[in-house]
Amino acid sequence: MPVTVYPASTTAVAWKQPTGTSPEELFRSACSDDAQKCKMVIQSSFQDIASAHIHGSNNGFVYAAFQAYNHHYHLKVRPEDAWFSILVQLSFYINKHAEELRSQFVAHEGQKEIEIKEIGTIKTVDFGKLAVAMSRELEKHVVDAQLRDWIMPDFTTTQDNDKIVAAILMMGTLQKYFSYKMTMMCGIPSVTLQGEREDWTKLRDRLDKIANWGEEPAQFATRLKTVLDYFILSFDEPTSADVKEFWNKIAHYKSGGSGPTYLSGWMTSFCFWSAEGELIRNTGFGSELAFCEIGNTTFLPVDTDDIPAGYASVPVKVDDNGTPYQTRMLAGSVGQQFTSSGGPVTHTDLRGNKIDPPNGETTGLDTIEPVIGWWMYETFDK
Repeated sequence: MPVTVYPASTTAVAWKQPTGTSPEELFRSACSDDAQKCKMVIQSSFQDIASAHIHGSNNGFVYAAFQAYNHHYHLKVRPEDAWFSILVQLSFYINKHAEELRSQFVAHEGQKEIEIKEIGTIKTVDFGKLAVAMSRELEKHVVDAQLRDWIMPDFTTTQDNDKIVAAILMMGTLQKYFSYKMTMMCGIPSVTLQGEREDWTKLRDRLDKIANWGEEPAQFATRLKTVLDYFILSFDEPTSADVKEFWNKIAHYKSGGSGPTYLSGWMTSFCFWSAEGELIRNTGFGSELAFCEIGNTTFLPVDTDDIPAGYASVPVKVDDNGTPYQTRMLAGSVGQQFTSSGGPVTHTDLRGNKIDPPNGETTGLDTIEPVIGWWMYETFDK
């Protein structure tokens, strides 16, 4: 069963910022670079979100942790939130080092086109279903027969949408080796680790595979194992001082005045590579908060301007009964959702000043969790 840790005795604060009202608005706030290339959102995992309290974010997982720590929100985390952040980071690295890693994934040279066919039109087919089917087809063309199963989440918290996100991330990770075509034919105060202890143990075990992909991936895995060991320990000793100390080291925001602003804490282990696959060079800012130590592992701060995206995208050619479309599929951690724990909260204004509860309300949107999702959109013709 899920476990809740109480790292601090503070009262949770209610969220007051605006949230998204449509899939398109959420897309623009979460993925601004891709939104500039978007001619039309074709399909998405987000439907009626006006009352879902979802705030678009470039990295839903990292910023959910950051905001929970700095603004006193309860935090909920699923195994999928951590796993997809790991997969997105690996996608950046593998695409940067595609040729030196080619033999780890495929036996062919260049790009091989993988095509999936489905009855319907671009307005009627389920592109999430097609992405999962594409991942099954990819399985036939990679040298590691267990790669897809390793990528796909199978935790007690896994939902159908998570399978779609994993499939799109698999496509994005292997895009230097494959191109993709879909043809239509007629006819994420407290931390609640969701799922079971076994889910988090299973997630940690998956990191063993990464060490085979090079020195940087091995370093990435080592840091993550230290973090996940404490996730697992949280199930065994949720009230222990060590576990509470660990969660209190999740993130710290340090302003550099007129200079850079930094994010420190072990959450930076999920910010190892940039979207271009370049190692993010962690540099300190000369204070006692410049680094975080967990056991024998040191986590250096990251310039907040360098926090990488929590999503990845991949081009897909669509043939809609003879009409060609240039599209992209995008998936990953793209926001934070706010819900109420039902417990008492401290109400503040937008500047953080304590105010009297509106209408005598004693509860509010005091719990934050990452949101995982995907979009498929048509790109502007080049």
